[in-house]
Amino acid sequence: MRRYLALLRQRPQFRYLWLAAVVSFAGDWFNTIATIILVNRYTDSTVAVGALFIARALPPFLLSPLAGVVADRFSRKKVLIATDILRFFIVLGFLLVDGPEDAWLIYALTIAQFAVSTFFEPARAAILPSMIEGNDELLAANTLSSITWSAMLTLGAAMGGIVAGVCG
Repeated sequence: MRRYLALLRQRPQFRYLWLAAVVSFAGDWFNTIATIILVNRYTDSTVAVGALFIARALPPFLLSPLAGVVADRFSRKKVLIATDILRFFIVLGFLLVDGPEDAWLIYALTIAQFAVSTFFEPARAAILPSMIEGNDELLAANTLSSITWSAMLTLGAAMGGIVAGVCG
């Protein structure tokens, strides 16, 4: 544990990227639970939930080869910032879903969100080695990133379920 805290303390650029990932991962999992609940509420169909998962998986499947090229050819910092800003506005669109007639919007926004998200991860992974020094720190940074993803899966999904249950 001391190793990870030292990494966060000694490498401010990595710390900021890691904190951004904490927020982003929590939001992603919050969004997962919220969209599943919305689809269930407005369609009452298990096929519709399956279609939601296809809408989430198809953009990365199709765009990942291009995303790697973008991460290699353009400023990774700018790619990270642009994708997060775009995702922010896309996710705000979910607030427009207010009834069964708006269910199509869930799918359109999900496809857009995951299309943009596909470009974030390769840029984040590619920029990581420039923020740290040596293989030991790289190992620690990658381990901390993986642990963070898993922890945010639990916490973000729990928050999504609680908020959806309480607020509707």
